[in-house]
Amino acid sequence: MTGSDYAREFADLRVVVTGGTKGAGEAVFRRFAASGARLMTAARSDRPEHVPEPAFVKADLATAEGCAALAEAAMARLGGVDILVHVVGGSKAPSGGFSVLDDTAWRDELDLNLMSAVRLDRALVPSMVERGSGVVVHTSSIQRRLPLHDSTI
Repeated sequence: MTGSDYAREFADLRVVVTGGTKGAGEAVFRRFAASGARLMTAARSDRPEHVPEPAFVKADLATAEGCAALAEAAMARLGGVDILVHVVGGSKAPSGGFSVLDDTAWRDELDLNLMSAVRLDRALVPSMVERGSGVVVHTSSIQRRLPLHDSTI
């Protein structure tokens, strides 16, 4: 592909990128934007400059309410979703490994790293199935290959 091909590669496709305001998610968001996609993302913090106002929802994706807010905004503003890219994730777990974490810490980690994807998939994938097209991408961190046994779950 040439540079001009990339400029229209995702033209008019409706894309939701979780974690699209920082790090790898921001890079994914910017790549889709540069390729003509119509985008949505969310964050707990205020909207960063690289995200246009209509493409942003202030929401905590570690909560059911936050996921619902992003899904509802994507359906209302974009009219549906063609591509859903899950990048959001992280850990606030203290060091000491899995055995020192209480139920609250486990729940917090699972809500952000697993349930955010589950909730958004449940909300957005049925319309993809009904249309007969759509793409869902689940990303993970290097932790899946290089676990830090003492410091993360």
